[in-house]
Amino acid sequence: MSIKERLRIGTRIRVRKIKELVRFDSKPLSLILTGLYLLYYFYIRVSRGRREAMLVVGKIFRHTQFPGVRKIATGWLLKQCRRHGLVNIGEDFLFMAGRYVAGEFISDLARTISAGDDRPFHKRLLILSAPTENEKGVMIIKFTDYFKYFLMVFDMTKICRDYIVIFEPSYSGYFDEDILCLLSAPGPFIIEASEKEDYQFIESLKSPIYPVETGANWWVDDSAFAYPGKLPKPYDITMVAIWADFKRHYHLFEAMSRAQVKRRVALVGKPWEMTREDIEAEARYYGVLEHVDFYEGISQKDINMLLARSKCLILLSKKEGFNKSIVEAMYAGIPVFILEGHNYGEKYSYINKETGGYIDKKGLAKFLDNLDEILTGFERVKPGEWIRSNISSPISTEMILETIRRIETKHALKINPRLEIKVNSPEFDYYDPKAWDRMRDSYRSLEKYLR
Repeated sequence: MSIKERLRIGTRIRVRKIKELVRFDSKPLSLILTGLYLLYYFYIRVSRGRREAMLVVGKIFRHTQFPGVRKIATGWLLKQCRRHGLVNIGEDFLFMAGRYVAGEFISDLARTISAGDDRPFHKRLLILSAPTENEKGVMIIKFTDYFKYFLMVFDMTKICRDYIVIFEPSYSGYFDEDILCLLSAPGPFIIEASEKEDYQFIESLKSPIYPVETGANWWVDDSAFAYPGKLPKPYDITMVAIWADFKRHYHLFEAMSRAQVKRRVALVGKPWEMTREDIEAEARYYGVLEHVDFYEGISQKDINMLLARSKCLILLSKKEGFNKSIVEAMYAGIPVFILEGHNYGEKYSYINKETGGYIDKKGLAKFLDNLDEILTGFERVKPGEWIRSNISSPISTEMILETIRRIETKHALKINPRLEIKVNSPEFDYYDPKAWDRMRDSYRSLEKYLR
Protein backbone atom coordinates (compact mmCIF):
# COMPACT_ATOMS: atom_id res chain seq x y z
CA MET A 1 0.00 0.00 0.00
CA SER A 2 1.40 3.38 -1.02
CA ILE A 3 2.06 6.14 1.51
CA LYS A 4 -0.60 8.28 -0.17
CA GLU A 5 -3.17 5.49 0.14
CA ARG A 6 -2.28 4.90 3.80
CA LEU A 7 -2.69 8.60 4.54
CA ARG A 8 -6.06 8.70 2.77
CA ILE A 9 -7.46 5.68 4.60
CA GLY A 10 -5.96 6.73 7.94
CA THR A 11 -7.50 10.19 7.65
CA ARG A 12 -10.88 8.73 6.74
CA ILE A 13 -10.83 6.43 9.77
CA ARG A 14 -9.73 9.19 12.17
CA VAL A 15 -12.55 11.47 10.98
CA ARG A 16 -15.00 8.61 11.48
CA LYS A 17 -13.71 8.00 15.00
CA ILE A 18 -14.15 11.67 15.89
CA LYS A 19 -17.75 11.62 14.64
CA GLU A 20 -18.48 8.47 16.63
CA LEU A 21 -16.88 9.95 19.75
CA VAL A 22 -19.12 13.01 19.54
CA ARG A 23 -22.33 11.15 18.68
CA PHE A 24 -22.05 7.96 20.71
CA ASP A 25 -19.14 7.72 23.13
CA SER A 26 -18.65 11.04 24.95
CA LYS A 27 -21.57 12.46 26.91
CA PRO A 28 -19.89 15.87 27.39
CA LEU A 29 -19.29 16.17 23.64
CA SER A 30 -22.81 14.89 22.93
CA LEU A 31 -24.16 17.61 25.22
CA ILE A 32 -22.16 20.21 23.29
CA LEU A 33 -23.55 18.79 20.02
CA THR A 34 -27.07 19.02 21.42
CA GLY A 35 -26.41 22.65 22.39
CA LEU A 36 -25.16 23.43 18.88
CA TYR A 37 -28.27 21.83 17.41
CA LEU A 38 -30.37 23.98 19.74
CA LEU A 39 -28.65 27.14 18.50
CA TYR A 40 -29.17 25.89 14.94
CA TYR A 41 -32.86 25.38 15.75
CA PHE A 42 -33.27 29.03 16.79
CA TYR A 43 -31.46 30.17 13.65
CA ILE A 44 -33.65 28.03 11.38
CA ARG A 45 -36.80 29.01 13.27
CA VAL A 46 -36.11 32.69 12.61
CA SER A 47 -34.69 32.41 9.09
CA ARG A 48 -36.81 29.61 7.56
CA GLY A 49 -39.83 29.14 9.81
CA ARG A 50 -41.50 26.57 12.00
CA ARG A 51 -41.65 23.73 9.46
CA GLU A 52 -37.91 23.62 8.84
CA ALA A 53 -37.23 24.00 12.56
CA MET A 54 -39.17 20.77 13.21
CA LEU A 55 -36.53 18.85 11.28
CA VAL A 56 -33.80 20.21 13.54
CA VAL A 57 -35.72 19.06 16.62
CA GLY A 58 -35.95 15.65 14.98
CA LYS A 59 -32.18 15.58 14.59
CA ILE A 60 -31.79 16.43 18.27
CA PHE A 61 -34.12 13.54 19.16
CA ARG A 62 -32.22 11.05 16.99
CA HIS A 63 -28.66 12.11 17.81
CA THR A 64 -28.66 12.95 21.52
CA GLN A 65 -27.36 10.47 24.12
CA PHE A 66 -29.70 11.88 26.77
CA PRO A 67 -33.22 10.41 27.23
CA GLY A 68 -34.26 13.62 28.97
CA VAL A 69 -33.46 15.64 25.86
CA ARG A 70 -35.53 13.23 23.74
CA LYS A 71 -38.39 13.72 26.21
CA ILE A 72 -38.14 17.51 25.80
CA ALA A 73 -38.05 17.17 21.99
CA THR A 74 -41.13 14.93 22.11
CA GLY A 75 -42.94 17.43 24.35
CA TRP A 76 -42.14 20.20 21.87
CA LEU A 77 -43.64 18.17 19.02
CA LEU A 78 -46.77 17.41 21.03
CA LYS A 79 -47.18 21.12 21.69
CA GLN A 80 -46.97 21.80 17.94
CA CYS A 81 -49.56 19.08 17.29
CA ARG A 82 -51.97 20.59 19.83
CA ARG A 83 -51.49 24.08 18.43
CA HIS A 84 -51.72 23.28 14.71
CA GLY A 85 -53.48 19.89 14.63
CA LEU A 86 -52.08 16.44 13.88
CA VAL A 87 -53.11 16.50 10.22
CA ASN A 88 -51.53 19.90 9.55
CA ILE A 89 -48.30 18.83 11.23
CA GLY A 90 -48.37 15.63 9.18
CA GLU A 91 -48.83 17.64 5.98
CA ASP A 92 -45.85 19.80 6.92
CA PHE A 93 -43.71 16.69 7.36
CA LEU A 94 -45.01 15.20 4.09
CA PHE A 95 -44.08 18.39 2.25
CA MET A 96 -40.57 18.35 3.68
CA ALA A 97 -40.13 14.61 3.11
CA GLY A 98 -41.27 14.76 -0.48
CA ARG A 99 -39.94 18.04 -1.80
CA TYR A 100 -36.88 16.48 -3.44
CA VAL A 101 -38.60 13.34 -4.72
CA ALA A 102 -38.53 13.17 -8.52
CA GLY A 103 -41.93 13.00 -10.17
CA GLU A 104 -40.55 10.42 -12.57
CA PHE A 105 -39.75 8.11 -9.65
CA ILE A 106 -43.30 8.38 -8.30
CA SER A 107 -44.68 7.72 -11.78
CA ASP A 108 -42.51 4.62 -12.03
CA LEU A 109 -43.85 3.32 -8.72
CA ALA A 110 -47.42 3.98 -9.87
CA ARG A 111 -46.72 2.04 -13.09
CA THR A 112 -45.77 -1.03 -11.05
CA ILE A 113 -49.36 -0.92 -9.73
CA SER A 114 -51.21 -0.06 -12.96
CA ALA A 115 -49.18 -2.57 -14.98
CA GLY A 116 -50.09 -5.36 -12.57
CA ASP A 117 -46.51 -6.29 -11.69
CA ASP A 118 -46.18 -9.56 -9.76
CA ARG A 119 -44.15 -7.76 -7.09
CA PRO A 120 -45.53 -4.19 -7.02
CA PHE A 121 -44.06 -1.10 -5.42
CA HIS A 122 -40.47 -2.35 -5.84
CA LYS A 123 -41.34 -5.42 -3.70
CA ARG A 124 -42.02 -3.17 -0.70
CA LEU A 125 -45.81 -3.71 -0.56
CA LEU A 126 -47.60 -6.87 0.53
CA ILE A 127 -51.31 -7.57 1.03
CA LEU A 128 -51.87 -9.69 4.12
CA SER A 129 -55.65 -9.98 3.94
CA ALA A 130 -58.15 -8.88 1.33
CA PRO A 131 -60.97 -6.42 2.00
CA THR A 132 -64.44 -7.94 2.04
CA GLU A 133 -67.89 -6.41 1.89
CA ASN A 134 -67.90 -5.80 5.65
CA GLU A 135 -64.22 -5.89 6.56
CA LYS A 136 -61.13 -3.83 5.82
CA GLY A 137 -58.14 -5.65 4.37
CA VAL A 138 -54.59 -5.41 5.71
CA MET A 139 -51.46 -4.44 3.77
CA ILE A 140 -47.90 -3.72 4.83
CA ILE A 141 -45.23 -1.32 3.51
CA LYS A 142 -41.53 -1.68 4.29
CA PHE A 143 -38.56 0.71 4.37
CA THR A 144 -38.88 4.11 5.98
CA ASP A 145 -37.96 5.90 2.75
CA TYR A 146 -40.98 4.35 1.03
CA PHE A 147 -43.61 5.63 3.45
CA LYS A 148 -43.75 9.05 1.81
CA TYR A 149 -43.79 7.40 -1.63
CA PHE A 150 -46.81 5.37 -0.57
CA LEU A 151 -48.65 8.54 0.43
CA MET A 152 -47.68 10.21 -2.84
CA VAL A 153 -48.70 7.31 -5.08
CA PHE A 154 -52.01 6.34 -3.49
CA ASP A 155 -55.17 8.27 -2.62
CA MET A 156 -55.04 7.74 1.12
CA THR A 157 -58.74 8.45 1.67
CA LYS A 158 -59.58 5.53 -0.63
CA ILE A 159 -56.87 3.28 0.79
CA CYS A 160 -57.90 3.92 4.39
CA ARG A 161 -61.53 3.24 3.49
CA ASP A 162 -60.67 -0.35 2.49
CA TYR A 163 -57.37 -1.19 4.23
CA ILE A 164 -55.49 -1.01 7.48
CA VAL A 165 -51.88 -0.26 6.54
CA ILE A 166 -48.92 -1.51 8.56
CA PHE A 167 -45.62 0.34 8.22
CA GLU A 168 -42.33 -1.45 8.82
CA PRO A 169 -39.50 1.09 9.38
CA SER A 170 -35.95 0.24 8.36
CA TYR A 171 -34.12 2.27 11.00
CA SER A 172 -34.60 3.51 14.54
CA GLY A 173 -35.36 7.09 15.58
CA TYR A 174 -39.01 7.75 14.74
CA PHE A 175 -38.96 11.54 15.10
CA ASP A 176 -38.42 11.60 11.36
CA GLU A 177 -40.28 13.29 8.51
CA ASP A 178 -40.63 10.00 6.60
CA ILE A 179 -42.58 8.57 9.56
CA LEU A 180 -44.38 11.63 10.89
CA CYS A 181 -45.77 12.40 7.43
CA LEU A 182 -48.21 9.54 8.16
CA LEU A 183 -50.05 11.96 10.46
CA SER A 184 -51.38 13.65 7.31
CA ALA A 185 -53.48 10.61 6.31
CA PRO A 186 -56.77 9.41 7.84
CA GLY A 187 -55.53 6.07 9.17
CA PRO A 188 -55.77 4.21 11.41
CA PHE A 189 -52.32 2.75 10.83
CA ILE A 190 -50.03 0.28 12.58
CA ILE A 191 -46.28 0.86 12.84
CA GLU A 192 -43.71 -1.71 13.96
CA ALA A 193 -41.69 -0.39 16.89
CA SER A 194 -39.47 -2.92 18.68
CA GLU A 195 -37.30 -0.20 20.28
CA LYS A 196 -38.96 0.95 23.52
CA GLU A 197 -38.00 4.61 22.96
CA ASP A 198 -39.70 4.66 19.55
CA TYR A 199 -42.73 2.71 20.81
CA GLN A 200 -43.26 5.25 23.60
CA PHE A 201 -42.71 8.14 21.20
CA ILE A 202 -45.44 6.95 18.84
CA GLU A 203 -47.81 6.23 21.74
CA SER A 204 -47.25 9.72 23.14
CA LEU A 205 -48.59 11.29 19.93
CA LYS A 206 -52.08 9.94 20.71
CA SER A 207 -52.67 9.74 16.98
CA PRO A 208 -54.33 7.12 14.74
CA ILE A 209 -50.91 5.42 14.48
CA TYR A 210 -50.71 2.34 16.69
CA PRO A 211 -47.28 0.90 17.60
CA VAL A 212 -46.73 -2.85 17.79
CA GLU A 213 -43.71 -4.30 19.54
CA THR A 214 -42.18 -6.11 16.59
CA GLY A 215 -39.59 -5.15 13.98
CA ALA A 216 -38.18 -5.96 10.56
CA ASN A 217 -35.78 -8.56 11.97
CA TRP A 218 -38.62 -10.53 13.57
CA TRP A 219 -39.75 -11.79 10.15
CA VAL A 220 -36.83 -14.02 9.13
CA ASP A 221 -37.80 -16.96 6.93
CA ASP A 222 -36.98 -20.06 8.97
CA SER A 223 -37.28 -22.20 5.84
CA ALA A 224 -34.31 -20.33 4.35
CA PHE A 225 -32.32 -19.98 7.58
CA ALA A 226 -32.10 -23.14 9.64
CA TYR A 227 -29.60 -25.27 11.50
CA PRO A 228 -28.24 -27.72 8.89
CA GLY A 229 -26.59 -30.03 11.41
CA LYS A 230 -23.08 -30.10 12.81
CA LEU A 231 -20.55 -28.79 10.28
CA PRO A 232 -16.82 -27.95 10.32
CA LYS A 233 -16.34 -24.32 11.41
CA PRO A 234 -13.40 -22.77 9.54
CA TYR A 235 -14.51 -19.25 10.53
CA ASP A 236 -14.29 -17.90 14.06
CA ILE A 237 -16.46 -14.90 13.19
CA THR A 238 -18.83 -13.84 10.43
CA MET A 239 -20.24 -10.37 9.78
CA VAL A 240 -23.18 -9.89 7.42
CA ALA A 241 -23.16 -6.17 6.70
CA ILE A 242 -23.40 -3.90 3.68
CA TRP A 243 -20.18 -2.12 2.74
CA ALA A 244 -20.91 1.10 4.64
CA ASP A 245 -19.23 3.35 7.22
CA PHE A 246 -21.81 2.78 9.94
CA LYS A 247 -21.23 -0.99 9.88
CA ARG A 248 -17.72 -0.24 11.25
CA HIS A 249 -15.67 -2.97 9.58
CA TYR A 250 -12.60 -0.90 10.43
CA HIS A 251 -13.28 -1.47 14.14
CA LEU A 252 -12.97 -5.22 13.62
CA PHE A 253 -9.78 -4.86 11.59
CA GLU A 254 -8.22 -2.60 14.22
CA ALA A 255 -9.09 -5.09 16.98
CA MET A 256 -7.71 -7.99 14.90
CA SER A 257 -4.41 -6.13 14.53
CA ARG A 258 -4.17 -5.71 18.32
CA ALA A 259 -5.41 -9.14 19.41
CA GLN A 260 -2.88 -11.81 20.30
CA VAL A 261 -5.01 -14.63 18.88
CA LYS A 262 -5.44 -14.44 15.10
CA ARG A 263 -9.01 -15.13 14.07
CA ARG A 264 -10.41 -16.23 10.73
CA VAL A 265 -13.21 -13.92 9.59
CA ALA A 266 -15.84 -14.08 6.86
CA LEU A 267 -17.44 -10.84 5.65
CA VAL A 268 -20.69 -10.88 3.66
CA GLY A 269 -21.86 -7.66 2.06
CA LYS A 270 -22.84 -5.67 -0.97
CA PRO A 271 -22.00 -2.16 -2.25
CA TRP A 272 -23.65 0.70 -0.40
CA GLU A 273 -21.75 3.84 0.56
CA MET A 274 -18.55 1.88 -0.03
CA THR A 275 -17.36 -0.98 -2.22
CA ARG A 276 -15.73 -4.29 -1.39
CA GLU A 277 -12.45 -2.79 -2.56
CA ASP A 278 -12.83 -0.01 0.03
CA ILE A 279 -13.32 -2.53 2.82
CA GLU A 280 -10.40 -4.64 1.58
CA ALA A 281 -8.21 -1.52 1.60
CA GLU A 282 -9.10 -0.92 5.27
CA ALA A 283 -8.20 -4.54 6.12
CA ARG A 284 -4.90 -4.08 4.27
CA TYR A 285 -4.27 -0.82 6.16
CA TYR A 286 -4.45 -2.74 9.47
CA GLY A 287 -2.43 -5.65 8.10
CA VAL A 288 -5.14 -8.29 8.54
CA LEU A 289 -6.34 -8.85 4.96
CA GLU A 290 -4.91 -12.38 4.85
CA HIS A 291 -7.19 -13.39 7.72
CA VAL A 292 -10.40 -12.20 6.03
CA ASP A 293 -12.52 -13.81 3.29
CA PHE A 294 -15.03 -11.67 1.40
CA TYR A 295 -18.40 -12.79 0.02
CA GLU A 296 -20.54 -10.50 -2.11
CA GLY A 297 -23.91 -11.08 -3.72
CA ILE A 298 -24.40 -14.63 -2.43
CA SER A 299 -27.81 -16.27 -2.00
CA GLN A 300 -29.71 -16.62 1.26
CA LYS A 301 -29.06 -20.37 1.14
CA ASP A 302 -25.31 -19.75 0.84
CA ILE A 303 -25.41 -17.19 3.67
CA ASN A 304 -27.14 -19.76 5.87
CA MET A 305 -24.44 -22.35 5.15
CA LEU A 306 -21.70 -19.79 5.76
CA LEU A 307 -23.22 -18.87 9.12
CA ALA A 308 -23.48 -22.53 10.07
CA ARG A 309 -19.77 -22.93 9.26
CA SER A 310 -18.91 -20.07 11.62
CA LYS A 311 -18.56 -20.05 15.39
CA CYS A 312 -20.47 -16.80 15.90
CA LEU A 313 -21.78 -13.65 14.26
CA ILE A 314 -20.94 -10.13 15.44
CA LEU A 315 -22.61 -6.76 14.83
CA LEU A 316 -20.47 -3.66 15.41
CA SER A 317 -22.71 -0.79 14.33
CA LYS A 318 -23.62 1.74 17.00
CA LYS A 319 -26.88 2.87 15.42
CA GLU A 320 -28.96 1.41 12.61
CA GLY A 321 -32.27 -0.27 12.02
CA PHE A 322 -33.41 -3.78 12.83
CA ASN A 323 -30.57 -6.01 11.76
CA LYS A 324 -31.88 -9.19 10.16
CA SER A 325 -28.59 -11.10 10.17
CA ILE A 326 -28.79 -11.33 13.98
CA VAL A 327 -31.86 -13.56 13.79
CA GLU A 328 -30.68 -15.36 10.65
CA ALA A 329 -27.51 -16.44 12.46
CA MET A 330 -29.51 -17.67 15.44
CA TYR A 331 -31.71 -19.78 13.17
CA ALA A 332 -28.50 -21.16 11.63
CA GLY A 333 -27.52 -22.31 15.12
CA ILE A 334 -24.77 -19.88 16.19
CA PRO A 335 -24.66 -17.25 18.95
CA VAL A 336 -24.63 -13.54 18.16
CA PHE A 337 -22.69 -10.77 19.89
CA ILE A 338 -23.54 -7.11 19.40
CA LEU A 339 -21.90 -3.92 20.62
CA GLU A 340 -23.06 -2.51 23.96
CA GLY A 341 -25.07 0.68 23.59
CA HIS A 342 -26.52 -0.27 20.18
CA ASN A 343 -29.14 2.29 19.10
CA TYR A 344 -30.69 3.53 22.37
CA GLY A 345 -28.64 1.12 24.49
CA GLU A 346 -31.62 -1.12 25.19
CA LYS A 347 -30.93 -4.66 26.37
CA TYR A 348 -32.79 -6.73 23.81
CA SER A 349 -34.81 -9.76 24.84
CA TYR A 350 -33.39 -11.75 21.95
CA ILE A 351 -29.78 -11.24 23.12
CA ASN A 352 -29.60 -13.52 26.14
CA LYS A 353 -27.78 -16.54 27.58
CA GLU A 354 -29.52 -18.77 25.03
CA THR A 355 -28.62 -16.69 21.98
CA GLY A 356 -25.51 -14.52 22.52
CA GLY A 357 -24.25 -11.48 24.36
CA TYR A 358 -22.75 -8.00 24.27
CA ILE A 359 -19.26 -6.74 23.41
CA ASP A 360 -17.72 -3.91 25.43
CA LYS A 361 -17.31 -0.84 23.22
CA LYS A 362 -13.59 -0.65 23.96
CA GLY A 363 -12.99 -4.36 24.43
CA LEU A 364 -13.26 -5.95 20.98
CA ALA A 365 -9.59 -7.06 20.92
CA LYS A 366 -10.07 -8.69 24.34
CA PHE A 367 -13.26 -10.33 23.02
CA LEU A 368 -11.27 -11.82 20.13
CA ASP A 369 -8.60 -13.15 22.48
CA ASN A 370 -11.18 -14.67 24.84
CA LEU A 371 -13.57 -15.93 22.15
CA ASP A 372 -12.89 -19.64 22.67
CA GLU A 373 -13.64 -19.35 26.38
CA ILE A 374 -16.74 -17.23 25.72
CA LEU A 375 -18.10 -19.78 23.25
CA THR A 376 -17.80 -22.66 25.70
CA GLY A 377 -20.89 -21.24 27.37
CA PHE A 378 -22.84 -21.73 24.13
CA GLU A 379 -21.83 -25.26 23.18
CA ARG A 380 -25.21 -26.77 24.03
CA VAL A 381 -27.58 -23.88 23.35
CA LYS A 382 -29.94 -23.79 20.37
CA PRO A 383 -30.54 -20.12 19.54
CA GLY A 384 -32.98 -20.95 16.74
CA GLU A 385 -35.35 -22.66 19.14
CA TRP A 386 -35.46 -19.58 21.39
CA ILE A 387 -36.15 -17.33 18.38
CA ARG A 388 -38.85 -19.63 16.99
CA SER A 389 -40.60 -19.62 20.38
CA ASN A 390 -40.36 -15.86 20.98
CA ILE A 391 -39.98 -13.58 17.94
CA SER A 392 -40.89 -15.63 14.87
CA SER A 393 -43.10 -14.57 11.97
CA PRO A 394 -46.18 -16.38 13.37
CA ILE A 395 -45.69 -14.68 16.75
CA SER A 396 -45.30 -11.27 15.06
CA THR A 397 -48.48 -11.94 13.07
CA GLU A 398 -50.36 -12.68 16.29
CA MET A 399 -49.06 -9.44 17.84
CA ILE A 400 -50.39 -7.53 14.83
CA LEU A 401 -53.75 -9.28 15.24
CA GLU A 402 -53.88 -8.13 18.87
CA THR A 403 -53.29 -4.55 17.70
CA ILE A 404 -55.96 -4.98 15.03
CA ARG A 405 -58.44 -6.02 17.71
CA ARG A 406 -57.57 -2.84 19.66
CA ILE A 407 -58.22 -0.76 16.55
CA GLU A 408 -61.54 -2.52 15.90
CA THR A 409 -62.70 -1.70 19.42
CA LYS A 410 -61.45 1.89 19.38
CA HIS A 411 -62.78 2.78 15.92
CA ALA A 412 -65.85 0.53 15.76
CA LEU A 413 -64.88 -1.19 12.54
CA LYS A 414 -64.19 -4.70 11.27
CA ILE A 415 -60.87 -5.90 9.82
CA ASN A 416 -60.27 -9.16 7.97
CA PRO A 417 -58.25 -11.19 10.54
CA ARG A 418 -57.26 -13.99 8.14
CA LEU A 419 -53.71 -12.69 7.70
CA GLU A 420 -51.18 -14.41 5.50
CA ILE A 421 -47.86 -14.87 7.31
CA LYS A 422 -45.13 -12.84 5.65
CA VAL A 423 -41.33 -13.06 5.74
CA ASN A 424 -38.44 -10.78 4.80
CA SER A 425 -36.21 -12.76 2.47
CA PRO A 426 -34.80 -10.08 2.12
CA GLU A 427 -37.71 -8.39 0.33
CA PHE A 428 -41.33 -9.10 1.22
CA ASP A 429 -42.61 -12.57 0.53
CA TYR A 430 -45.27 -14.92 1.83
CA TYR A 431 -44.29 -17.82 4.05
CA ASP A 432 -46.64 -19.88 1.91
CA PRO A 433 -45.79 -19.17 -1.77
CA LYS A 434 -49.36 -20.13 -2.77
CA ALA A 435 -50.55 -16.94 -1.06
CA TRP A 436 -49.55 -14.98 -4.16
CA ASP A 437 -52.29 -16.78 -6.07
CA ARG A 438 -54.80 -16.28 -3.27
CA MET A 439 -54.10 -12.53 -3.29
CA ARG A 440 -53.89 -12.08 -7.07
CA ASP A 441 -57.26 -10.32 -7.41
CA SER A 442 -56.46 -7.95 -4.54
CA TYR A 443 -53.24 -6.85 -6.25
CA ARG A 444 -55.08 -6.30 -9.53
CA SER A 445 -57.58 -4.08 -7.68
CA LEU A 446 -54.88 -1.74 -6.36
CA GLU A 447 -55.01 0.41 -9.49
CA LYS A 448 -58.30 1.97 -8.38
CA TYR A 449 -56.52 3.48 -5.35
CA LEU A 450 -53.94 5.43 -7.37
CA ARG A 451 -54.00 9.20 -7.30
